[in-house]
Amino acid sequence: MKRNAQILLSAALAAMLVFAALLPALRTEAAVSINNSINARAFLLVDAASGGAVISENAGEKLPVAGLSRLGALLMICESFDRGEIAPDEGVFVSRAASEVKGTTAFLREGEQMRARDLLLAAAMINAGDATCALAEHIAGGTETAVERINARLSELCVDANFTDICGEGASLSAMDLAAIGAALIKSPTYREYGSRFYEKISHFGAGETELANPNKLIRQYSGCSGVGTGSSKTALYCGVFAAKRGDTEFIAVVLGAPSAAERFTLGRDLMDKGFSSFRTVRVGTAGEEYGTLRVRGSIKGSVAAVSKSDTALLMPTSNSACTSETELPEYLEAPVKAGDEIGALIIRNAEGEIVAKTPLVADADADRASFIDCVKYVLGIFARRE
Repeated sequence: MKRNAQILLSAALAAMLVFAALLPALRTEAAVSINNSINARAFLLVDAASGGAVISENAGEKLPVAGLSRLGALLMICESFDRGEIAPDEGVFVSRAASEVKGTTAFLREGEQMRARDLLLAAAMINAGDATCALAEHIAGGTETAVERINARLSELCVDANFTDICGEGASLSAMDLAAIGAALIKSPTYREYGSRFYEKISHFGAGETELANPNKLIRQYSGCSGVGTGSSKTALYCGVFAAKRGDTEFIAVVLGAPSAAERFTLGRDLMDKGFSSFRTVRVGTAGEEYGTLRVRGSIKGSVAAVSKSDTALLMPTSNSACTSETELPEYLEAPVKAGDEIGALIIRNAEGEIVAKTPLVADADADRASFIDCVKYVLGIFARRE
């Protein structure tokens, strides 16, 4: 039975590969333990690229998360900035509903107009509910539409939230849910620009300034930390989502229900320390890299190159990160072939020879099926070159 369990585990590990910008990585759930003397309700460390869990404790249970429920709206907002739906200098009017959001606030007043950039700073840096609500309403054209967009985006991340308001007040989320949201957030160029700032001031037209001090102390205290957010309440206790990147390796740490703010940060730091000391990301392929040429039957072009579809990387144990690669290609192809068609695979094996990943190889160019006229032109061209 132990041998069967090992075979099943190896198969599960080999299956956990993602492609393209996600930098494929090995799922390593429960691969590393942590000496946790902090009585947190749940904690989780995941590889940001693949979502693979490295350290996990009660990570699937839905728990109160205080203001971290606002990260869903923040994700929708940042991705809207990324797409150009809203510009940083655009004016945004603050509604009554936005001004009345409880919890962390940017001290917005009903009816005042703010620059979108300033509201984004407040939303991304201090998780301000009023700024988050005002931006979401403006982008979506109303509260109901904003909630629909937030729920739709979370559904794409397999987060079962079903918010009834923009900030998800009172919602329960799991550590796995928050890790998925955090991983999506740090892929946003807008969030990267605004969320990692520690201290800023925003201006209220004709009514002074509000100072913003990021409550995530790890931004200053932990090398490579880029966010993501903190929250606390009597029911949720102290919660945090933290992201950090060193070299090609990036982790998301989630802590829910820590007894104190200090213990929340300590556990978040310990989780990421364990991840960086135990694993490293190994690049095994680069997008566009050629891995051979295949003959194409029935086409004037004759052949196409097999190239890697995307950058490919694996999260491997630092104790044994050696791996090898080999190609799996057919003897030839039949026309027509289109650029981007999957025509083979790059197989990656660990030091023990086990397959740990398989990434697509695609055609680098079109190879259309030759018509009769094409064949005649080809033959005439041969004779012309001989003369």
